[in-house]
Amino acid sequence: MARITVAETLLGRQQLAEQLLWSALLTQGALVVLTLLLAYLLLKRLLTPMRRLSREILRRDAATLAPLPDLLPWQETRPLVQAFNRQLARLRQLVARQERFSADAAHQLRTPLTILKTQVEVARGSGDPALMSESLDAMAVRLDHTIALTERLLLLARLKSDECSGLRQRELIELTALVQQACLSRLAQARSKGIDLGYEGEESAIMVAGEPLLLGELCANLLDNAIKYTPPHGTVTARVVRSNGQIWLEVEDSGPGIAPELVERVWQPFQRLEQGSEQPGAGLGLALVRDIAHYHHGEVVLLPATQLGGLLVRLILPLAKS
Repeated sequence: MARITVAETLLGRQQLAEQLLWSALLTQGALVVLTLLLAYLLLKRLLTPMRRLSREILRRDAATLAPLPDLLPWQETRPLVQAFNRQLARLRQLVARQERFSADAAHQLRTPLTILKTQVEVARGSGDPALMSESLDAMAVRLDHTIALTERLLLLARLKSDECSGLRQRELIELTALVQQACLSRLAQARSKGIDLGYEGEESAIMVAGEPLLLGELCANLLDNAIKYTPPHGTVTARVVRSNGQIWLEVEDSGPGIAPELVERVWQPFQRLEQGSEQPGAGLGLALVRDIAHYHHGEVVLLPATQLGGLLVRLILPLAKS
């Protein structure tokens, strides 16, 4: 009888252990299921605003650049929407600038092409050799102007593309020699108006980091503008100087100058002042100069010319690191 009692006791203990095991398993399983359910409900609640924001973005037209609504209720996620809206604002400015530039460029190119077409018709319908020769000469001048305008438009587009992509190939440039060479190339143009064109300032080598073609175009634009708007028998002076760890490239003239309230206007492409409207051009020179300056991490400012009484254009460039 004692043996049977021990066996029954052991069996009872085994059954109790099994019951406790199953109870523990059920309890733990319920806790796991409850945890997963709560996690699912929490994630659903958290992701619902994200889904609404995703649907809002997917429903948008590709041309829509309006700010996104504030659909994320949590303080931690609002910077994401704010950063995205700031990027949209920059895109809106870029698109607006490109649209305006394209419209202005189309207008500026349409005008000389229309004139060329008219001059061709005049030359075709004329039986007078003198009139035909005059029309051909006018066409040649207009073509030169159109080619120069197209080259500047392409250069501006190239600058904008490089700025957006961040691809900037630079090399060390001897700025003094570059400016002196630009002056030599404009001597005939200056002499045709009796203008005294000269260089003063540093004679030693001054190195800057940049692209020679673009800096050469900048110098050419500054000298062309100075010679164009300076009255006959005036003076144009170019100089390169060092100042507090910076390089100043200056072009000063004895022309009419620019009123302070009109300075901001001349930086805009295709904007021309009334005082120089009789001169040929499209109003791209100073806009191109500023873009090239920004491309080289520089700054260009317009100041009254204290020595010559006209306009002083100063390009400020960082000194190249050795």
